[in-house]
Amino acid sequence: MRWLPDAPSRPTLAVARERLLIADDNADMRDYLRRLLGARWEVETVANGQEALAAIEARRPDLVISDVMMPVLDGFGLVAAIRANPTYGEIPVIVLSARAGEEARIEGLQAGASDYLVKPFVSRDLIAHVETQLLRATVRTVEQANARRLAMIFEQAPIAIAILRGPDHVFDIANAVYLRLIGQRAVVGKTVAEALPEVVAQGFIDLLDRVYRTGEPFVGRSMPIDLARGDRRETERVFVDFIYQPLVESDGRVSGIAAIAHDVSALAMANQAAEDANRAKDEFLAMLGHELRNPLAPISTALELMRMRPGLGAERERAVIERQVRHMAGLVDDLLDVSRITRGKVELRIAVVEIADVIARSVEVASPMLDEQRHELVIDVPRGLFVQGDAARLAQITSNLITNAAKYTPKQGRIVVRAQRDGANIIITVTDNGIGIEAGMLARVFEPFAQTRQSLDRSQGGLGLGLAIVHNLVSLHGGTVRAESAGPGRGSELMVSLPAHELSSELPAPAVPQRAMHSTAGRVLIVDDNVDAAEMLKELLAIDGHDIEVAHDAPGALEVADAFRPHIAVLDLGLPVVDGFELARLLRDRPASAAANIIALTGYGQAEDRKKTSEAGFVAHLVKPVDIEELRALIGRLLPAPSAR
Repeated sequence: MRWLPDAPSRPTLAVARERLLIADDNADMRDYLRRLLGARWEVETVANGQEALAAIEARRPDLVISDVMMPVLDGFGLVAAIRANPTYGEIPVIVLSARAGEEARIEGLQAGASDYLVKPFVSRDLIAHVETQLLRATVRTVEQANARRLAMIFEQAPIAIAILRGPDHVFDIANAVYLRLIGQRAVVGKTVAEALPEVVAQGFIDLLDRVYRTGEPFVGRSMPIDLARGDRRETERVFVDFIYQPLVESDGRVSGIAAIAHDVSALAMANQAAEDANRAKDEFLAMLGHELRNPLAPISTALELMRMRPGLGAERERAVIERQVRHMAGLVDDLLDVSRITRGKVELRIAVVEIADVIARSVEVASPMLDEQRHELVIDVPRGLFVQGDAARLAQITSNLITNAAKYTPKQGRIVVRAQRDGANIIITVTDNGIGIEAGMLARVFEPFAQTRQSLDRSQGGLGLGLAIVHNLVSLHGGTVRAESAGPGRGSELMVSLPAHELSSELPAPAVPQRAMHSTAGRVLIVDDNVDAAEMLKELLAIDGHDIEVAHDAPGALEVADAFRPHIAVLDLGLPVVDGFELARLLRDRPASAAANIIALTGYGQAEDRKKTSEAGFVAHLVKPVDIEELRALIGRLLPAPSAR
């Protein structure tokens, strides 16, 4: 009576039903189970385990219900055969048996059964067990599908992914991209140290240990790693962006690490090539500056000699040459400034600066061009406007703006320079009535080498670097710059905005007075392989009464110095065979010239060049073409007092 169906009937849904396979040698039991379960599921019955396997092969069921005691192949044998087959080994199996007790149930479960039900049973219990096993099978199918989907995502991901388990970092998963990255080595089941021994000494194991210990991810950018790929023993350097992401369980415990990497070797090598190209460009520009300044030096000195010798005439021609020399020197300075700025080599000497002083200094620099073009210059800059910045660089900003206005304004034009306080900022504007700027050019005027269309007769050309230098220097000071124009022929206005500084009541420390220049002449050694430059400088300094000796290379300089015993040595750095740095060291090592003050006079004028000469013991670094008055004053300060000679 207990085998009679007593479960309440349930409505049948119009959906595909799960399929059950029942294996039992008792015909009455098969008929009972068919009637009991057929109301809810599709049911097929067979008489023994062998027939059950054939039915499974023909059409896979969703669940198998099997008696234990059957002819040909019993229930445990059927379970074993099902579990041994990879195609349908996951089918749930409920075993029915007359053997009761915990021991019998454990034996059935150990044999591979999903569930064990003792005869006789209540129909509701059987239905509940079937529902439970079908639900578990559905959940397992979903989990397997998700696992396959996740594995597919890992496998098809365009970046390298590996899952590392435990504190020893054992590979659980490594996708195809990861395997290609490490040279197609079999790593799953091995620790990182075992699978990739070459990385142990490179610090990556320490990084993994830290992430596992702290639970904090680590991000690496373009990090070099030496990997042994394929059968080769030598390593190959690759660059990777990677993340070590800790895998945290619900209780907060770190159970593993996801290693996600992207090979950026091509980009890193391209960046390196770009850096090498930039370095080569900077070296070329430095050499170009040196080579251009060298011929300018004797020209500038010769002009100074002409000025100091009245009655020679040709003042107009000399003035033209002076202007063109200054223009050429300015072009060289612009080239080297752009190189320094783009490499981040500009160092600002920050101090409190008054804008009126900055404008006065910049007008002095721009005056030759303003005078030549006969421009009207209007200055409207009140006192009391202060900023924090580098006085020389701020003057360079404003002088570039003024000279730019002068270049692009026809002769006898009008240029207005104003400065005013606007809230927390100081606004400096340079306005002209020149050729103006096209609307499409306004956004590009601060780019390097960008220039408006020029007429063929414009004599004061440039490289298109002045405003680019302005933009970068203003940015370094925390400010902004912009350009406005009503269009071609209607002038332009350039505006610089800088953070204002509230001047405190504290006065700056007084400047240390410089040593007075001695009127008595001294012994000066000039060493330069440019014969014209050396001879012109000799003539100029001889006018001041100095005793001058000249050499054109290091051996000649040492021979002269031993007999001459110079007070001051003016050395070119780019000497043949033995350069100026080594010559300076040799001069200091010789008794006759050990006390001499050594001045560098060179075409190399970048910050790193000045740093090198300072570290090498040079007392000053002057750049060709030298400011003659600066050199004369420097020599006067450096000469020892007459009593000490």
